[in-house]
Amino acid sequence: MTYVICYTVQAKVVDHDGTVVSSDRITRQLEGLACHDDSVLNYAELPFDDECSFQGGHPRLTIDSKGQLLISVEVQSNRKLTRNEINALREDFEAQITDGIGAGCFDDLSAATGLSIEVRVPLRTRFTQDEGQAWIVKPATARGNEKRIAAVAKLVDQMDVKPQAPRVRVASVEPANSVEPAVSEKAATRGQPNFSKLFRLLAKPERNSLFDQIKAEVEACGNDLSSIGDGQYPYGNFGDPKLLRLLLNAGLPPNILDEKGHSLLIQAAGSPKCMEMLLKLGLDVNRICDDVYRSTALHRAAHVGSETGAKFLLANGADPSIKNEYGKIPQQCVNRLAPNRKALEALLQPPGSV
Repeated sequence: MTYVICYTVQAKVVDHDGTVVSSDRITRQLEGLACHDDSVLNYAELPFDDECSFQGGHPRLTIDSKGQLLISVEVQSNRKLTRNEINALREDFEAQITDGIGAGCFDDLSAATGLSIEVRVPLRTRFTQDEGQAWIVKPATARGNEKRIAAVAKLVDQMDVKPQAPRVRVASVEPANSVEPAVSEKAATRGQPNFSKLFRLLAKPERNSLFDQIKAEVEACGNDLSSIGDGQYPYGNFGDPKLLRLLLNAGLPPNILDEKGHSLLIQAAGSPKCMEMLLKLGLDVNRICDDVYRSTALHRAAHVGSETGAKFLLANGADPSIKNEYGKIPQQCVNRLAPNRKALEALLQPPGSV
């Protein structure tokens, strides 16, 4: 007999300006989109996982009876879990899902459409255990994903109409000897830059290789990114100092938080050169961010398996004893699949700990 453990959490679709996309057509097209090439079981650290012979664990988008978008994770076990085991599994899944979506669960969707999947806050979750079999990836899953994403991309293109400039009353022309010059219609209608296309480029997983396109879009925005506020900037990872320098030189506030509450320092946690650039601007190396994890840059370096990033942060005053929202220090956040896992865990050992 096998058991299926199902974890669900309410989710939402957002554009890169942080706006929630309320479209039933898009939601319906997203149903069934799955993270086919990765599983939460690859990162779970549970003392009972071997004896349960877990299978499945691929995050998938589903819709409940009320039409609410959900992120669902189903795991199959060869025995029934105890209450304590279920609580441990729930805590592990919850930590992974709240961070894993941004880290790559649905990157293909973001790259093709500019839309992201986020969990709703406060978290609304459900955890069940019943007899049965879990959903598993099938040969057709990847093809199904491609069709769903293509359909959503078409809907986004239909909806993505550039707003017309608001009508303004043009000031009347004063006599020639007037001190005040007339206000031109062009100046009167000039407003804030439209960062939509720039955000779409910056949200792509391959953004570090899109320098020329991003530079052109920064120039189209008047080389002025100073009006970008917290929660607007897209989530991603910096690996190219040249790209970061371009954005900072155009006025991107170095203390800005992205759409998931991460600092630029966390985004750059795998690149010592990018982090050095940010620390020279006065950023706090131990800043706890406003994401659901309440992490520091050192937590992120551990999570992505960046030994060079962790060494740089430690050399610049990062504290390896700071705990995140789930009570974990950076050492406990090291990616279990990282080839340098043991070396990284030794590096992140807090001073004086056993």
